Amino acid sequence: MADLARRAGTSAPTIHRYENGWDRFELETLRKISSALGARLVIGLVPGARGNERKRVSPGSLIRILAPLFWDRDLRAADLSRHPGWVLERVLTSGNRAQVLAARRFFGDEAVREAAQRRGVDERTRAYWRLVLETGNHASQGRRH
Repeated sequence: MADLARRAGTSAPTIHRYENGWDRFELETLRKISSALGARLVIGLVPGARGNERKRVSPGSLIRILAPLFWDRDLRAADLSRHPGWVLERVLTSGNRAQVLAARRFFGDEAVREAAQRRGVDERTRAYWRLVLETGNHASQGRRH
């Protein structure tokens, strides 16, 4: 890991995070790693499966999935209905792929779109969700770009 990190111009902890499922990739870091490995980096968006990905998540399941993000207080079912923006803001800024996917299934894309505009969401995260939701809308309408 240390050798790869040196060749990629990054740190060993960064390589370790990527090896262990880190899903907040930095494009430039991925390019450096692929170059150091003598590989070609290919990135693409593909339509997701319509079956399991769209299944609704129960409030209890969502709370269990999101619990690690709410270290400062217990997340309750009432929070999901009373404060969806607050819950989603935390998920969008700190959640991993599984947490984001579960929250998106539970709340829906419109709620995600609104939460991405909240004051606590940085511009980079906002831009990411604009792209994801716009791509999803075009894909569902059968358009290609």
